[in-house]
Amino acid sequence: MCVVAGGLVTGCTKKRVAECDELLATIDKIVKCDKLPPESRKSLAESGKTIKGVLEGIDDDARADVVQQIRDTCKTQNKSVVDQYLKLMPECMK
Repeated sequence: MCVVAGGLVTGCTKKRVAECDELLATIDKIVKCDKLPPESRKSLAESGKTIKGVLEGIDDDARADVVQQIRDTCKTQNKSVVDQYLKLMPECMK
């Protein structure tokens, strides 16, 4: 059985969610930007690590509605991160 925590599923086996992979790719891209202050990079990297850990727990047999909720959450979060960094640090989004 899976547990939903913060819009993501924990306590299961692995399943890939493309929208979450995109969010993690965005985070990785920003973390590699040398224009971003080190403390911000560290914080964002830790957030990415937390997300990866949670995603590793998505059950292959997770209900479709749960997977869709995860998909929607990652898509929304990715858009938010992209929009935020396009305004604050556009050089990190190249």
